Amino acid sequence: MKIKKKVTLEDVSQAAGVSLSSVSMILNARADVSFSPETVRKVRSAAESLGYRAPARLGKGRLPGRNVVFIVTPNIANAYYSGLVQAIQQAAEESGFSTLIFTTYREARKEEEVLDMALALGAAGMIFTLTPQSIRKVEKVNVKIPIVVMGDRNSSPRVDTVELDNYSAGVLIGRHMLELGHRHIAFISAMTNTANAIRLRRLQGVRDTYAEMPGCSVQVFTRDYTPHEELGSIDLEQQIGYELTMLCLKKKSHVSGFVAVNDFIAYGVLDALAGMGLRVPEDYSVCGFNNLSSSRISHVGLTTVEHQTEAWARNAVGILCERMKGGNAVSDITRVAYAHRLLERRSTAPFRPSSQEKS
Repeated sequence: MKIKKKVTLEDVSQAAGVSLSSVSMILNARADVSFSPETVRKVRSAAESLGYRAPARLGKGRLPGRNVVFIVTPNIANAYYSGLVQAIQQAAEESGFSTLIFTTYREARKEEEVLDMALALGAAGMIFTLTPQSIRKVEKVNVKIPIVVMGDRNSSPRVDTVELDNYSAGVLIGRHMLELGHRHIAFISAMTNTANAIRLRRLQGVRDTYAEMPGCSVQVFTRDYTPHEELGSIDLEQQIGYELTMLCLKKKSHVSGFVAVNDFIAYGVLDALAGMGLRVPEDYSVCGFNNLSSSRISHVGLTTVEHQTEAWARNAVGILCERMKGGNAVSDITRVAYAHRLLERRSTAPFRPSSQEKS
């Protein structure tokens, strides 16, 4: 005897051609959101034709997400974000909360879907590991669900925020390279646009530091990528670091050092230089940002900037817990800033004239 498959919200979503979060809110008759009559008609018609039956409630006034914190992050392939997410999970677990991870691949539409889902499921709270693009919607949802953003000091929305001053991190790297005598450097990056303020701020910190020194320069090599590209490749940024470094070398740019916007891209820089038979730091100095665990390996030895990731994550969870307990009102915006420190390793060294000659 063939057992009939239970119809799910996903089935209704596909049949109606409407997002899963919208289907959930329509079928649960959410009073605080509205949809066009046509959308409501399509969803209800699809549910009826498929024979969808809503699951029983978990108990009076209790929703599935009541004790769950949503973690929203660009991706988890990048070790920086996976480390950040794990630190948030550890702190949330200690506070008695479960977590759900949602990846957006830097797409505003995906952010909005997660926000809708959090409302529909009654999430306990949300943490964004990057300043969201859908800032207005985040601020609106924050009235109903506590939200904490882990963002840059210069681009924080009107919600509780644990900030990093990425401009000062760029200044740290710029000063380090100048102190080593590197008057001309290349800045290698990806996604240097307004949706990625962290990267823009790091670049600006390096540029402004170099602008203070006459006769010095920063050449910028960058490439954007689509959410589809990011979803399809776990080492996309390393590839971009490699490609842009090769482009810089091909142009015979007169640089003696490379600053990568993060450690992942710096690994691509190191690969490109090694592939060309160039030595680090004898021919070129290389540094990055984020202090990934791989950067500490002795044969990598990448000079980078440490952001106190674990403390940063714990503070975000602590602020969120205060909001969830009703300790702070929505209007009481908390901003906590974290400092950086430079970790000098073997990938940077004083300028040697031979490096300029090879350029």
